[in-house]
Amino acid sequence: MSLAALSELTDNEHESLRDALQRLLAHGAILREEQRDLYEWCQTRKAAVESLAKLAGLKIRWEPQDRLIAAIPQSSRLLRRLRQDETLVAMALWYDFDRAVQEDGKAPDEVVFSVREFNEHLETKFEGLRLPSPNRLGEILRLMERKSLVRVSNTATSAGLAAATIRVLPTIRFIIPFPSLEEWERQRDRHTRAGAETTEESSDEQPQD
Repeated sequence: MSLAALSELTDNEHESLRDALQRLLAHGAILREEQRDLYEWCQTRKAAVESLAKLAGLKIRWEPQDRLIAAIPQSSRLLRRLRQDETLVAMALWYDFDRAVQEDGKAPDEVVFSVREFNEHLETKFEGLRLPSPNRLGEILRLMERKSLVRVSNTATSAGLAAATIRVLPTIRFIIPFPSLEEWERQRDRHTRAGAETTEESSDEQPQD
């Protein structure tokens, strides 16, 4: 569909198209389980969605097997620069999702674990690096939730965030697209080396007694 053909849409369809673009820009994906009507409408107007998304600097990925529509930024201006602790959490989520699906045989929509388990595994993945505090981890998970990478539930228990449940969404494969576990390991090693160098520099700068 050309841009001129967008004028052929009805007012209601224009509103749906606007809603779709706004959600893709703000959250990175449209999930059928949460926005069924909008998801189904987009499936019937793929060309219109792709045309408008292209103008906004997005490439659309249609993933019917995962029942989601993902938007991949094609411009650096649309990318959010992650802090190191945010990057480490995102990498850990990708790793846990990949392992659960590829090695444990779980379905992509069944990757679930507690925040306590995730935090323990985070420490083993990135030994020697400064990891987020519990409060900071909560902030990062809320960011990941806004970007449609996870869903966090059971947060109102007396045990606090540690007992909450993380469900990693299949969108993580497309938003954080490591081509292989080997590439993930290379990136992990790079962060570990950078962290070690930073620690050494900080130690060298300590005043002498």
